[in-house]
Amino acid sequence: RDDQRRLDTNPRCKVRFVRHDITIGLMAAKLSGGKVATGDAIAFFDCHCSPNEGWYREILAQISENPRRMVVPAITDLDLDTFEEKKDSSVNAKCYLTFDADFKWFDDESDFIPTISGGLVAMGRDWFNNTGGFDEQMHGWGGENLDQSLRAWLCGGEITRAKSSRVAHMWRTGDPRTMSRYRVRAKPTNNRGRVAAAWFDAFLPAYRAGLVSVNEVRNYDGIKARLACRPFSYFVYRFRKVYIEGGVIAKKVFGLQDKASGLCLSKEFGSMSVKLCNEKSKDQKLQLGNIDRETGKCCSGIRSYGGNDCLDYFDGRGPHWYSCDVTGQNGNQQYRITPERRIKRGSDECLYVDAKSKKVKKARCSELATGQGVFEEVSVFEPKEYKIYLSE
Repeated sequence: RDDQRRLDTNPRCKVRFVRHDITIGLMAAKLSGGKVATGDAIAFFDCHCSPNEGWYREILAQISENPRRMVVPAITDLDLDTFEEKKDSSVNAKCYLTFDADFKWFDDESDFIPTISGGLVAMGRDWFNNTGGFDEQMHGWGGENLDQSLRAWLCGGEITRAKSSRVAHMWRTGDPRTMSRYRVRAKPTNNRGRVAAAWFDAFLPAYRAGLVSVNEVRNYDGIKARLACRPFSYFVYRFRKVYIEGGVIAKKVFGLQDKASGLCLSKEFGSMSVKLCNEKSKDQKLQLGNIDRETGKCCSGIRSYGGNDCLDYFDGRGPHWYSCDVTGQNGNQQYRITPERRIKRGSDECLYVDAKSKKVKKARCSELATGQGVFEEVSVFEPKEYKIYLSE
């Protein structure tokens, strides 16, 4: 209590600490802090962050320009030895929402952000209070960023990034210094399920994780009525470049059967194999994904239906799966199905099936024999997500 480093006892700092009797989780702590804040703007930063000098200037300017705006800084990498931004750091700010109520990082030319990552965001205090801040029935960690993002976009607000506001963030790595050292004592809640039940509306049947009854999220009803919140379809259409052109929502789902061997491409842990065709196997359900940078439309890659992974780098085990780059900028994820029904990787490689080893291999397209490396679509159907999108 007598430690002179304590900011709440330093007369130069206007700091107030708010503590719970027990550790009940991240969003509950944020909600308590936000409710007692008295400034015109509220900023939420993880404790493992180091803001650069002048970090607040563009953020405050953007909030002043639109009081219903949430602003995300340029999130950079923290040097654990200096607690400063790493030299030549990467920069992140933007995420999109998946149908398992998770978030994935991406970047494109727009400064508008579909979904915040959660740890770093600022907004006007009035807007925070008008939207209710956070779901008071969520405990633990995770999901609050999705809830807060949808509150913004569906209820009259917006989310942008402030490129000149740089805040270094510590990422979880193998370094023991990045491990958490606390335990949430409150009863855990299905936060992602609460987000889906509260906001997915007509798209709720497309949600791919543990369900929560709509009756459990009636605490949202007052906010939705007061702010005249739009349906979830507005969010999907607002960011249709990600959801439709980026292939998050598939227009068509199919299996790919090798014409020569009769075997079907099948997703395994980490890589792609071939197995006997089975129209009921979720591992054989594929779709097109990722924006084609040449056309600005879908698609330039092959995505696993019902997941968030696309075909990526190739080694001795064959093509591997990795988180989809919906913007189409990842050169490793360039897999196109040609009019001749070959799977062309990059500029001059085509995939084919080695029936003896049951492996997917690659060769120059011109070196493949007639009928080799030709794949036919099987078990084709229109997925429910796209049907809902069209109906909405």
